[in-house]
Amino acid sequence: MKKIIIKRKKMMKKLLMLKLLMIVGVLGLISCDAKTDVKLDDKVMKFEETRILSSTNLKIKTMTVHSKKELPLKGWTGYVLSLELLSPKGDFATKDTLYTDGSVVVMDLYDIKTATNYKEFMAPELSSKHYTKEHLIAGKLTAKHKVAVFSDPLCPACIPYLPGLIDEIKAKKDTALYYIHLPLQSLHPAAMTITKAMIKLEMDGSIDGLTKKIYQANFSTEFDSRETDSQKILDGVNKKLGTKLTLKEINTKAIQDKLDKDLQLSNDMGIQGTPTIYVDGKQDRTRSAYKKFK
Repeated sequence: MKKIIIKRKKMMKKLLMLKLLMIVGVLGLISCDAKTDVKLDDKVMKFEETRILSSTNLKIKTMTVHSKKELPLKGWTGYVLSLELLSPKGDFATKDTLYTDGSVVVMDLYDIKTATNYKEFMAPELSSKHYTKEHLIAGKLTAKHKVAVFSDPLCPACIPYLPGLIDEIKAKKDTALYYIHLPLQSLHPAAMTITKAMIKLEMDGSIDGLTKKIYQANFSTEFDSRETDSQKILDGVNKKLGTKLTLKEINTKAIQDKLDKDLQLSNDMGIQGTPTIYVDGKQDRTRSAYKKFK
């Protein structure tokens, strides 16, 4: 009986030692990472690399830390990674947000009391330099409050949302609305041709209330959102708007440059979905913060 007790005590000591070693190892890892940001950066990127390569058929061309912030959650850091990925359908750029306390990495993090997603904390602010005349679709440049919408003319969530947003902003005394083109080609290929036509008409200034008319046009009666025949798409746009645009007119360097500029802004801001709303420079996931303005 004594031998059994002695053996159990020895086993308990060994288990305790193992637990202590594990704790020391984890603490050592955390303290090392906390002291050396570069090591933590490397570990986060290594995690992302492993996650992508093990769960997708994508390959990584480049990966960098776009930004990182200490969260208002003790010991936690948020990362936004910029990636260029290779896929069977072509290369593309994207951004991923991750959070770590030095020992674990999570893709989503919420405040348990407020249910706030920490992605809101990580979202960069929209600089005042982006509130330009070429993006203004309602209100005045001098308005106190500025609302920006990144949108796709074929996005199912955007189509019913934009007309109402435009009307509400127009009814306010000191609020302006800015529109940034973000056609999601992978989801709605036809949106690219519509957007180019839209930019051409914006440049011409030939149609009042153009943005609202685009979103109320109901292009689905003319072509599918996944249509890739640019002429068929443009014919549908011309029919709905009463215009006579040609492919040559919408495929100019000036139009492509403007579209690329908007797409680059979306990429820099880490925006991947539509509609995305910014109110006075800050991302608004509720899409309704502007309603408080008179």
